[in-house]
Amino acid sequence: MRNRNALSLLAASAALAASTLAVVTPGTAVAAVTAPSVADFRLVPSNLAQGLVVNDLDQELPKLGVQNILAQANRDDAPKGDACTSPALNTLSLPLLGKFCFTAGDVNTTLWVPQGVTTVADAQADQLWGDKRPMLVSWYNKESSPAKGVRVSFLDRDTGNYQHVLLAYPYVNGSGNPSYEAVTAPQAGNGGSVHAGGIVWYGNYLYLADTNRGVRVFDMRYIFDIKSAANGNVTDSDKVGRQDGTYYSYGYRYVMPQISGWTNPGGLASFPADYKCLASGPQKFSYISLDRSTSPHSITTGEYCADQNDPNLNGRVARWPMNQDTGEPLTNSGGHWQASEALRLIKPRVQGAVSTSGLWYLNSTGGGTTGPGHLQTASKASAGVLEAGSPERDVAIGVEDLSYWPGRGELWTVTEHDTKRIIYATPLP
Repeated sequence: MRNRNALSLLAASAALAASTLAVVTPGTAVAAVTAPSVADFRLVPSNLAQGLVVNDLDQELPKLGVQNILAQANRDDAPKGDACTSPALNTLSLPLLGKFCFTAGDVNTTLWVPQGVTTVADAQADQLWGDKRPMLVSWYNKESSPAKGVRVSFLDRDTGNYQHVLLAYPYVNGSGNPSYEAVTAPQAGNGGSVHAGGIVWYGNYLYLADTNRGVRVFDMRYIFDIKSAANGNVTDSDKVGRQDGTYYSYGYRYVMPQISGWTNPGGLASFPADYKCLASGPQKFSYISLDRSTSPHSITTGEYCADQNDPNLNGRVARWPMNQDTGEPLTNSGGHWQASEALRLIKPRVQGAVSTSGLWYLNSTGGGTTGPGHLQTASKASAGVLEAGSPERDVAIGVEDLSYWPGRGELWTVTEHDTKRIIYATPLP
């Protein structure tokens, strides 16, 4: 029979294990993994006047719905079927359940980089938008000066054709007219493009991760057709917004202006250089996804963090409750969007995360432009801490954001490197 001291020691050890996990590296001290504070994960509404500006734009510009945009998608020469392939897939060790290619011009450019992915399965329980099954990919403009911000590809799953839509930030110009500019950070017309590391389509709304600020919101009911406008110009690729009575769009036919936003209470947050992260404080919004298996449904967000040899600096993911009736955030009594859960990640360099049915699926990189990405499962080991599930599986080169398609068992992602870009799905590992 164990003596009382031994039992006390076992109880103390169990209590310690419940609150922290230990990571041991040969030759180093044990580092305790502590749970993040969910109080750090709170967003407040911002830019409340944007909806009014969008309403004014609605009086000036014609709109077109998602179904009609897909029906006339102009990127129709992307490889299809067996012709759709990419060297990004050379390292993939899981079966392919689906794939879609971009046109040669979008694969080979360094001006635009794909990042986020979402599908109509996030948007609608019936997984249809009218009679279409759209998929969306976000891109950030990397090298243009001034920065052109963010665009989103609307892809028709049944044809493989797609159309770019420019995201924009609405404002009232000096003449008192509604206008818009590129989506940048800081938002002053002269910042760099928002990284657009993740997107979620939920109901009528498109949620975009804004790394240092929070989440921007766009509305599928307000996609303006600049080409069809009496005062629209889609031939000048150097201008955007209303100038001398004419609306420009960097040459894109469609513009989708931001209608609202959710921001850290202190506004733009600061993080260490070289993609390093902090153990506490405001979250870095690197990627975003949707979990339809929770009640209520929840949006999840996470951080991309360089390896700092400290398990408390691998990054964090958080869960944010959604209003299933309206498609909007489910706020508390103070009107704030408060995360219901925050968890410490099991490893650094996570580029995308999605959860469903209690498990997390993590895309990570580290192989540069030639080595494989990795896909791994994780589950909650204790309050606020994840632990590894399945072993890492090699996946495509340069994997990014993740989106899960319920019912079909498809885990979708997009690869980012020029010459190695493709949208593809695998089964859950």
